[in-house]
Amino acid sequence: MSANDYDLELERLEERATGRLATADTFDGAAFEALYNHISDKTRDLREASVVSKQILRSLRQAAATIRSRSEHLASVHDKLPVADRFEMLLDLIIIGEHPDDRKPGTPRII
Repeated sequence: MSANDYDLELERLEERATGRLATADTFDGAAFEALYNHISDKTRDLREASVVSKQILRSLRQAAATIRSRSEHLASVHDKLPVADRFEMLLDLIIIGEHPDDRKPGTPRII
């Protein structure tokens, strides 16, 4: 299975994380972590890809947007904004063909 094929597991993880936050106003940190890890694992196979599945892109944007949107209305979600930042950073890394493991804190990048 290609990393760009439609992913039912990604759909399930997205519903568990963003769907639950959007409909029940419940932030499930473990669900967002599982979603992030699943997409991050797929990112390894996408480093050299010139095309990325809309499902993956939508999942990343939706996760960040849902957290930011709900943080405006729920104090309990406001302190979760760094989670939204992580999803946006992962999207940025996909765009430049990198993976989170490619970046080591305190180590200069050689381009």
